[in-house]
Amino acid sequence: MRFAACGGVAIGLLFLPACQSPQPSRPAQTPYREPPPGIYRLPPPPPPAVAQETPPARPTPPSTSRDAWPPASGRISRRWSTVVIHHSATETGGARTFDQFHRSKGWEGLGYHFVIGNGTDTPDGAIEVGSRWHQQKHGAHCKTPNQYYNQRGIGICLVGDFTKTRPTPRQMESLTRLVRYLCDACDIPPSRVTAHGEVNPRTQCPGRHFALGSFKRRLASRAVASR
Repeated sequence: MRFAACGGVAIGLLFLPACQSPQPSRPAQTPYREPPPGIYRLPPPPPPAVAQETPPARPTPPSTSRDAWPPASGRISRRWSTVVIHHSATETGGARTFDQFHRSKGWEGLGYHFVIGNGTDTPDGAIEVGSRWHQQKHGAHCKTPNQYYNQRGIGICLVGDFTKTRPTPRQMESLTRLVRYLCDACDIPPSRVTAHGEVNPRTQCPGRHFALGSFKRRLASRAVASR
């Protein structure tokens, strides 16, 4: 019996180490070493955030109402001394189309101050007011050596190619009303209303089918009648 007990103890002791969990081995520690001599540069800082520019204003919706013509501030600059009439030399279009085209050329948006529709992109005779007029800003519509007509001239573009067709009656009616308003508001005499081709002989704008002479006479007769 004692032998059996001792044997049992011996057997128990024999198998006891196999029931215990093995102890994890510790990794060998790497001894500290000084870094080799040299120049250590920090990574460059992230680039500063770029402020988003406010996009330039777009033309206002078309309207024939005189209430829509004054500039946004309500004040008209004293810089204006002449009115320059253009045609778009295209059969279709409007202020938004011309604005996109002028921006593609690197300009600061629509070069004209006003655009008068012909019934394609906008209603026939509708007047669109450009951002340059609202901001009382110089135009980009009549290049001359001294830039006088861009700096001092109000640019009005009628949609159409008047080397082939005439302006519509509604376009001429709107043009007459608009130019009379501008002459009164800016103290511009009818004699200072001109066409692009009159001051820049390299262009036929606004085309041979635009009756500039009779239009000027109509403006002058109204000016005489109002005295």
